[in-house]
Amino acid sequence: MAQRPVVLDTDIGTDVDDILALALLAKATELDLVGVATVYGDTPLRARIARFSLEKLGRTDVPAVAGAQKTLSDRPVWWAGHEGEGIPGLADIPVSQGDASDAFLHETARSHDGALEIAAIGPLTNIARAISGDSNFAPRVRHLWIMGGAFWQEIAEHNIKCDPEAADVVFRSPIPITVCGLDVTRQVWFREPEVAAIAASCGELGPVLEDQIRRWWAFSKSDRNNPHDPLALMPMVRPDLFRFEHCDVAVGLSADDLARTTPTGCGAGRVRIAADVRAADAEAEMVRRITA
Repeated sequence: MAQRPVVLDTDIGTDVDDILALALLAKATELDLVGVATVYGDTPLRARIARFSLEKLGRTDVPAVAGAQKTLSDRPVWWAGHEGEGIPGLADIPVSQGDASDAFLHETARSHDGALEIAAIGPLTNIARAISGDSNFAPRVRHLWIMGGAFWQEIAEHNIKCDPEAADVVFRSPIPITVCGLDVTRQVWFREPEVAAIAASCGELGPVLEDQIRRWWAFSKSDRNNPHDPLALMPMVRPDLFRFEHCDVAVGLSADDLARTTPTGCGAGRVRIAADVRAADAEAEMVRRITA
């Protein structure tokens, strides 16, 4: 079976789960990673982190471009401050300083007309701009896979909260969407055994992944982490691990419900929402794929 072309849209470099997701996606035998676009904050730095990771994964054929630094509404960008720490030689990796995501997404969708899939694991600014900037973009995207939202919890999840206006554009678009939110991702954990396996089995990237995981643990004052982004990619390759609900999604834009993602019309809606997961099986499958 032919590999399905996919672009990763990511805010890599803050939470360690983005770099873990990149490793999983780059190794997925079912998928053909054709590009990475970065979003939110210092996107050239994020693109350097992506290119460093791709090189260590032996995927120098995959381009990484810097995307939107600001949100649609110019909301302040939350920046943790540790992005790039512990990754050697980033300053020497050449990337364009300009915002190249619009042209890249439009051209990639055009060249893979009707077949391109996009995995969006950061704020949805790049995707919303691509939709608004070219009426042909949405019909050319086969499927959009999103990490974001909290559908049966009255909270606002980070990726949606960073740019709720962009999320509103995306969820109202005609693109087929599968989304995995905090309802599911908080059920799954990476702990010491998973870190040891990843460190030992990922070649040159293994020690870097371990370092980045431990830096995130120190930042979050924990001894474990939820692999939100790798888990959100698992419906692409192992949908059997999940239970889904088909709903429409309303994104809160007013002060009293800002960035909340409310499922409506469940049973007949257009968006496929991950509602439950076989947690232990998903943990094992993610580690198996990351260390493949």
